[in-house]
Amino acid sequence: MSASMTKKLTCAAIITLFALSTAAAQTTAIMNGQVQTITGGVIENGDVIIRDGRIAQVGADLTAPSGATIIDASGKVVTPGIFAPISNIGLVEIGLDAEANDAGPNEGEGFALSAALNAVDAYNPSSTLIPINRAGGVTRAVSAPNAGDKLFAGRAAIIDMTGGVNSVMKPDAAQVVMMGFSGARRSGGTRMGAWATIREYLDEARSYAANPNDYVRRTREDRFALSDLKALKPVIDGVQPLMVSVNSANDIRNLIRLKNAYRLRVIIVGGSEAWRVGPELQAANIPVILDPMFNLPAQFEDLGATLENAARLHRAGVKIAFYNPQGFGAHNLRLLTQHAGNAVAAGLPYEAAMAALTINSAEMYDLQSQLGSLEPGKIADVVIWDGDPLELTTEPETVFINGIRQDLNNRQIMLRERYRDLSRGDLPHAYRGGE
Repeated sequence: MSASMTKKLTCAAIITLFALSTAAAQTTAIMNGQVQTITGGVIENGDVIIRDGRIAQVGADLTAPSGATIIDASGKVVTPGIFAPISNIGLVEIGLDAEANDAGPNEGEGFALSAALNAVDAYNPSSTLIPINRAGGVTRAVSAPNAGDKLFAGRAAIIDMTGGVNSVMKPDAAQVVMMGFSGARRSGGTRMGAWATIREYLDEARSYAANPNDYVRRTREDRFALSDLKALKPVIDGVQPLMVSVNSANDIRNLIRLKNAYRLRVIIVGGSEAWRVGPELQAANIPVILDPMFNLPAQFEDLGATLENAARLHRAGVKIAFYNPQGFGAHNLRLLTQHAGNAVAAGLPYEAAMAALTINSAEMYDLQSQLGSLEPGKIADVVIWDGDPLELTTEPETVFINGIRQDLNNRQIMLRERYRDLSRGDLPHAYRGGE
């Protein structure tokens, strides 16, 4: 490489670093909004000061720092960004197109690995679905693989919704496993098989972790891939949460027994009958990621499904968060606020619904010291809404991630604008309208 080219690259690198440091050093004062801090109540006519990517101050009658960009939030609502606790964001672009779907191995192909799969390896920060959901106020999300025909799906990652190349915040954030009927159909068609298989995997992972060299030398079953057992070590150590797809009250009780026997950290995904075992879940410290709109049983394990699931679990002291199974692939994380609004209509307190969209997800993944509420020192994921966030017609006006104001333009908006006026002469003939 020539000296002149090296000099040009060095200058370009300096310019890039300067631009990034300038962006990180932005100071913004959001003034006179209804500030929903989540953990500290609501501040009417409140202010939020953002500096160097963090929340510097939250309160009323604050003074905007000299040189700060001032946003008048009068009549607006200011909240933390929405944290989607499970999704396939960045793994799926078009669900029915195999080339655009990296969420997990296809069923029936006999792929050897399961727990070893890692969402980070397939995560695409350039997905067009990221800006669409970001424009809906979603600032963080868990990107999780699907299980295919295996019991374990693999490791999920927590990402920010900037769409940047360094947007993976926490790799290996959780391990995903299918139980209940989903686990049974992957284990000989019976729940007995599913629970026996997961215990067997955990026992094998323990044995491998205790003495890897001895384990690889001895005769063992080929179905336990070493990479899967390695991937399960953080689970058996109680460091990494196990996200378990489970619904019926009976299966949840089995899960509580499994958690206690192996000293696991567990998060339930689904839990359509979780309200039936609310006190037991609270005692076991197991949170539930649920669909607050689900009340029509699709199978026997959902017979107790009710719109009051969220409200009843909250009354029992169980930590809850929301997901949308229909948008689980990644397309409709932005609808979580509407689902939360329906949970409020079914009896969940408003403040609890907002917590379920923000701080609860952060706590499930040990990020409560950085995310989930508007408090000094936390990462500045902040959304300014044009009304009540849980109302159908409300939209975000401004979104900050890591203290940086985000572009809310996206593919859907561009398509709308492209064809809003069909009389335009620069459009293809078929779109010009008229005769």
